[in-house]
Amino acid sequence: MTADSEGAFVAGPSNVGQGLTLAAGLVAALALAPVVPAIGIGVLATGLFAYALREQSRRTLGVAVAVLVVGLLVGGVYGTPPELLVISAAATVLAWDVGDNALSVGEQLGRRARTERLELVHAAASLAVAVVGAAFVYGVFRVAGGGQPLLAVFLLLFGATLIVAVLR
Repeated sequence: MTADSEGAFVAGPSNVGQGLTLAAGLVAALALAPVVPAIGIGVLATGLFAYALREQSRRTLGVAVAVLVVGLLVGGVYGTPPELLVISAAATVLAWDVGDNALSVGEQLGRRARTERLELVHAAASLAVAVVGAAFVYGVFRVAGGGQPLLAVFLLLFGATLIVAVLR
């Protein structure tokens, strides 16, 4: 639907939903900063998040997540510290979940609806799950990994998959 001058329904994510998604995407990108190609990939992914929200495209949102996963892989292979990889992976999952929620709420209630509390509560719950998942993955890495960067990437991707399964 489109808007008219009298304030009719306008589908699309709210400013809060967009802001939360882009903030999480930016955290994911900045955590990859020690490796220049990885942060470049992360910044590209953040731009894709913005485009996905503007165009209300879940497919583009998924592409943005995939690009961030590539950034995680590049960062892991080229020596980004495991702690930063964990933060980036958790923020990637958070951006995906909060972005998907913003798109869903925008489709159902429109961008003019007062959804701040709803979106903030959802984001807080998602953040709690991401933090617990990230702590678990990091703990497993510390116990089993012994500092192997490639193993860190594998464990992070496995943990991210578990987090997504829990959030869905």
